[in-house]
Amino acid sequence: MAIVNEYKLSNKWNFYIHLQDEDDWSFTSYHNIHTIDNVEQAVLLSDEINFDLIKKTMIFIMKNDVKPMWEDPENKQGGGFSFKVHNKNIEYVWKKLFFMLIGNTLSKEHEYINGISVSPKKSFCIVKVWMKDCKHINPIILANIEYMDKVGCLFKKHVS
Repeated sequence: MAIVNEYKLSNKWNFYIHLQDEDDWSFTSYHNIHTIDNVEQAVLLSDEINFDLIKKTMIFIMKNDVKPMWEDPENKQGGGFSFKVHNKNIEYVWKKLFFMLIGNTLSKEHEYINGISVSPKKSFCIVKVWMKDCKHINPIILANIEYMDKVGCLFKKHVS
């Protein structure tokens, strides 16, 4: 047990999927696949992810008890950075983004990040970084990740 505690993450992270053809957007339509609270679980999850899944299913990694929905009280006053990532680069981007997120190195303002999501399209994916508020709307606060171009990044508020 002591070894696992040495590698505890500072937050618990929930891995959700939402099927592309699902019309129901209530919380029950999101499937919590796994909860991660240590480095070992994160590495195992990363190794097990089939990247065909990412190209066909919406995936979310959300902090603690934050639900992957705009309406969640932790998301309601926030928004998200949105990036377009080509399918050939999504595996690389996903792994970098995932480990930076759970390691709190995605931003110096990491306490404002609630999670990330990937929404597949035909030849690309929309990658989002979910923010708990709208104090930080410039993507310059995020670490640089190859193939996540900040020039084309949009910030969209969850509630207008």
